[in-house]
Amino acid sequence: MLDVLAEHGVDRLSIRSVAQAAGISPAQVQYYYRTKRDLVRAGFEYSSGQFLAAVAAAEPATLRELTLQWLPLDEARERRARVWLAYTEMAARDEQLAAEAARTDEELRQWFTGAGVPGPQAAMLLAVIDGVTAQCLVLPLPRRRELAEKTLLAFLDDQNLNVKLDR
Repeated sequence: MLDVLAEHGVDRLSIRSVAQAAGISPAQVQYYYRTKRDLVRAGFEYSSGQFLAAVAAAEPATLRELTLQWLPLDEARERRARVWLAYTEMAARDEQLAAEAARTDEELRQWFTGAGVPGPQAAMLLAVIDGVTAQCLVLPLPRRRELAEKTLLAFLDDQNLNVKLDR
């Protein structure tokens, strides 16, 4: 499912395409995932779990290090970012997913605030991360770090967000 979603997006995602990619029958997929929404949600939840595990393994000490973990600066993070983008695309047209996405964003803003980022800056930081992530996805991998430094890291510096994270 992640391969179909990450490589082809929501438009080509279906019970049949997931079944074909997994080498199983459509009935087996449909037993667990009744709708395209269910497939997208499951892909996003799985990718989010991968993201959290990768962040935990990286043990970022600063907000700067943490935000770089978000960006698609390698192939694994690119795949997760493409799944996030597909989820966001569908959430823009689906009220239930939009409500879930809004709750997730609010949790992230609250986490940033708890880490020492003032409320308005937490909202701006999340928006900058989202925008830089989307911009990175249209650039070749070697050019993405430069974009991150010129935008996201510059934003952190401009906002004086040199926050150390509790471990």
